[in-house]
Amino acid sequence: MGRHALRARIESERFDLVPLNVWQTFRLTYPWTRDAEFIASFSGSGAPRSPRKWYREMIRPNNKTRFVHGIVPRGESAPIGVHSMSIYGYRSCRLGIGIQDRSWWGKGVVQEVRTRLIDHVFEHSDVERLHAQVVGRNLPSVFNYQKLGFAHVGTMHRSKFDPVTGQVHDMLIFEIFRDEWMKRKAERRG
Repeated sequence: MGRHALRARIESERFDLVPLNVWQTFRLTYPWTRDAEFIASFSGSGAPRSPRKWYREMIRPNNKTRFVHGIVPRGESAPIGVHSMSIYGYRSCRLGIGIQDRSWWGKGVVQEVRTRLIDHVFEHSDVERLHAQVVGRNLPSVFNYQKLGFAHVGTMHRSKFDPVTGQVHDMLIFEIFRDEWMKRKAERRG
C-alpha cells in the first residue's frame, strides 16, 4: 500500500477534500488565528499568533507522513475548514479537523468528512490505529469521536493552558483500530 494515495483529492457526498501543501495550508489557516473562539477549540488556546508562531504550530504537510486537506463544498471554491493526518510510530495516525465557517457548524460536516477520510486511510495505507487529542471542553469534538466509534482511552489532566482566559484544560485521547472501524462499517451496511 502506498501512502501517495493519501495526498489525493478525495470526494465525499457533499465535499471535495483538496490536498494542500505547506504554503496553501498557511495562507488558508493563518487568518483563522484571529478568530479566538475557533482557534481555541482548534488548538486549545485563543492566544494571538504571529505568522512565525503559527507556522511552527500548524500541521505542515509533507505529503509523505503529514497530510492536510481543504474541505470544499461541491460547487464552491473556498475551503470551509481543514482536516489533517499525521502518520508516525507503529502504524498510527493522528487526526485533526477544524471547520472555520460557522454557517456549516452543526450540519454533519465533521462526520461526513472524517468517515470518508478514515475509509481512505485504511484503504490506502498500513495504518492500524487512528487517534486524536481533544480539549476537554470541546464537547462537539468529543461527541463526534464517540459517534464515529472512537473509544476514550485517556485523559491528560490540566495539560493545556489558555493564556487568554487563564483557564487550564484537560486533553482527552480517543482512538479506534482498523478492525473496529471495519466491523462498524460492515454493521452499518447491514
